[in-house]
Amino acid sequence: MHDEFDTLLAPLAHLMVTCDIPFQDLSEQLKGHFVQAAMTQGSGKVTDSMLSLKTGLSRREVARMRAFESKPAKPNPLTRLVWLWRNEATYCNADGPRALPRTGEGSFETLARLVLQDVHPRSLLSVLEEADTVRVDDTHVTLIKEAYIPRTGGPEQRAYLAENVGDHLQAATQNLATASDPFFERALHYTGLTDAQAQDLEQQFASAQMALLKHLSTQAEAMKASNAGKGTTRIRAGGYVFHTSETDT
Repeated sequence: MHDEFDTLLAPLAHLMVTCDIPFQDLSEQLKGHFVQAAMTQGSGKVTDSMLSLKTGLSRREVARMRAFESKPAKPNPLTRLVWLWRNEATYCNADGPRALPRTGEGSFETLARLVLQDVHPRSLLSVLEEADTVRVDDTHVTLIKEAYIPRTGGPEQRAYLAENVGDHLQAATQNLATASDPFFERALHYTGLTDAQAQDLEQQFASAQMALLKHLSTQAEAMKASNAGKGTTRIRAGGYVFHTSETDT
C-alpha cells in the first residue's frame, strides 16, 4: 500500500467509525467497487482470473461480485425547495424570499407539491423546522437560512457528504489518469497562521464562494430551462475549507 494514501484513508476510517459502520460492511462494499473498477479498465474479454490479479481478490469473490451495482444518490428535494423559494417570483420578491402562508395560493404547501408529490407538505415542513431552516407560526412559514442544511450526523448529511466527496474524488482520479482536459482542482495551503487569521480567511472564502455559487446556480437554472428537457449531463461545483492546529497533524 502506498503511504501517500494514508491521508485519504485516515479520515475515511474516522468517518466509518463515527457512523457505526463496521469494517466487515465496508470491506464488502469495497470488494464490489474494486471488481467494478477493474472491469471498466480491462480490454477484450474480462475473465475472473484477470480481475483476480487486478484486485487481489479470489476468483470466487470476483465471480460473486460481478453482479454488484452501486446505488446512485437521490437528489434531496428540500435543497430544491429552498432554491425555488429564493428564486421563483411566486415565492420571493426583490427583498428575498417571502413569508409564505401555510396553505392556499402561493403557499408553502403549493411550493412543497412542486418538489415532491408523494410526501405530505407537513412532513417536509417538519424536517425544515427541525433543521432550523424555517420559522413557523400559526399562519405563515418564513425562510431563515440561505440553504437547507441537513441535521448534523443524520442520514441526509451523510448522503450529502458522500455525494460531494465522491464527485471531488472522481474528478481528482480522472486528473491523475489523464493529462487532457483536467477538471479544475486548486487549493491554497499555508502554515504558521494564528487561529484567528485562519478563521478570517475562512470567512472571506465562504463569502466569495457563496456569491459564485449563487451566480452559477442562476445561470444553470436558466440553461436547464432552455434545453426543453434534452440535457443529459450533470455538474457539481463546490469548495471547502479546513484548518487545524499544526500540532494535531
